[in-house]
Order: sequence, then C-alpha cells, then structure tokens
Amino acid sequence: MTTGQPGRRPDASMTLITEMMERPLDPGYAAAAERRQQAGLPAASGLRSPTLIIATVLIGTLLGASALALRAPTTAASQIKVSLVARIESARARADSQTNRIATARNEINAAQAAALGQQRQSGLTAELSKLELAAGTVAVTGPGLVLTIDDAESKAEPGAPDTNPRSATGPDQGKVIATDLQVIVNGLWEAGAEAISINGHRLTSRAAIRSAGEAILVDYRPLTRPYVITAIGDRGSLGVEFADNSGGSYLQSLTNNYKIRTDIQSRASVLIPGEPTLSLQSAQPVQSAVTAPRSTAPRTTAPQPTETSP
Repeated sequence: MTTGQPGRRPDASMTLITEMMERPLDPGYAAAAERRQQAGLPAASGLRSPTLIIATVLIGTLLGASALALRAPTTAASQIKVSLVARIESARARADSQTNRIATARNEINAAQAAALGQQRQSGLTAELSKLELAAGTVAVTGPGLVLTIDDAESKAEPGAPDTNPRSATGPDQGKVIATDLQVIVNGLWEAGAEAISINGHRLTSRAAIRSAGEAILVDYRPLTRPYVITAIGDRGSLGVEFADNSGGSYLQSLTNNYKIRTDIQSRASVLIPGEPTLSLQSAQPVQSAVTAPRSTAPRTTAPQPTETSP
C-alpha cells in the first residue's frame, strides 16, 4: 500500500469537477456582476424587470389573439357545412316529391294510353308497345330472382396478396364499397342472364350509370345509402349459379375474402323491380291505320250551289 505525497489534496486528480464546485460562475460573468455592483445596480437583472414583464404580457396577448383568429374560420366553416347539408336535404326532399308526382302522372298517362289503344282496337300495337316498355324499363316488373346485399366491412381489413387483389388501391379504407365494385357485380349479373336489375330501388336501364362523387355512390345522379341492395330478376335455377361462375361472382368473393366486405345472396320466388320514372318520350310517329278514317264506298254527290239574290 502506497501513500500519497504529503500536503496533496485527496481530490487533486479531479480538478475540473473541483473547479466547477468551487467556482460555479464563469469569470466573465463574475466580472460583469462586479461592475454592476460598482455602478450601484444589482448583480443580476433577474426575471422581475418591468421590460421583461411587459414583453411577456404582450407575447401572451398576441398568442391568445392568434388562437382566436385561427379558431374563427373553423367555426365559420362548420356553419357553412351545416347550411349546405340542410340545403342538400331540402333539395333532395323536393326532388323525391317531384319524382313521385312524375310517377303518378306517368301512371295516368299509361292508363289513358291503354284506353285509347283499346278503343282503336290495335291489339298488335298494344303488344309491341308493352314489349318496348319492358325493354326500356319504364314499367315495373316482377318475377323470380335473387337479392344481393353488400355492405362495408365492420373494421378496416388488411389487403391480401398482390396477385389476389381484385381492385387497385384507390383510397386508404379498402373495407368500403366503391362504385367500381357495384359496376363489376351488376355486369356479372347481366352476364349471368338477369332480365332486370335495380339498386336500392333504382332501376338500371340502358341509360343508367353507376358513378362516384367523392365518397358517395350515385345511380343516375341519385345518391345511394348503405347497405346496397341489388335486386335481379331471372331464372332461379341458373342465375345464381352462372353469377358465381363468372367474373362478377369471383370479384365479389375476392372482396369478401380480402377486405371482409359483408355480402348476402338470397334466392327469391318473386321480387319486384320498379320502373324508371325519369325516362321521357323523345319522338313519336302516328300510325296511319289508327288516325285515318275509313273511306265510304257511296258515290260522291255535288250539293247545289246557292244562287245570288239581290236584297
């Protein structure tokens, strides 16, 4: 055991720590404090100087005013949003009322038209007109078919492998039903032999279109609400089987497996699909046999001309 040199401090090897403990103030700051004391001022300015207090109050006032200014547009935007939603709902109610009036007027026109055709005894024309109305989708139809209900997933699902992805990544939430899904499914039903199709009561005709507007799905510019109920009329024995075997059924199965989208298919003995009330008559041509009066076979006679008399 060795002893240190006599007179050596025990902490002589820790000069840096010793300097910090004994002289915590930097020599430059110590000199400045000494000069302030010689000038009759306190050694440190401290945090209680009037200038610092006034600056703190001003900064707090400016921050509060900025927060209120940033919050005002949000409140205004919320009010505008509420007003727009109310206007949209009011316009939608008026559109639904007008649609019902159009449907009522169309039923009256159809009844008058049938009566007029019956009076003219144009049975062949009546049958042809009924056939064209069925093809155009202007009248309601009923018959056997199936009802397919599709709805969003309960929670966001992880996408499947890239080779089984049935649709491109169009949005952050892949568990939501989009317009493309309904388009593919409806095309699959047409391919399977469906004779008439409607979505949420909206008849699909040759002029109908399934579109998207933001997150909304539209059929002829009329928004749909979930769940989406697709009704199709066709042969009960083959419609469901053919749909399951074609691309539409495979696409629907992929949505269920990969994105947990909820689907339900039920076969029905009788379903009702309404007519499309917005279709209008574009052109018409009179039938000659219906508007031309039959000619008489009696010989024409000339009526005697009146003689001119003087008053």
